[in-house]
Amino acid sequence: MTDQPTRRAPTPHLQTRPATMLTAIGLCALIVLMQLVPEIQSVVRLPASAVATTR
Repeated sequence: MTDQPTRRAPTPHLQTRPATMLTAIGLCALIVLMQLVPEIQSVVRLPASAVATTR
């Protein structure tokens, strides 16, 4: 046997839970969707009557 004691692996300070990870993924998806919506609307070019009825 050696004179040095065996070292334990350090425990992580932050532990990511599945709910936290899903929330982060959902927020990223929401941000991407919000950035794509104006581009989609400019491609579709809704008629003015359809826009007025939705308001």
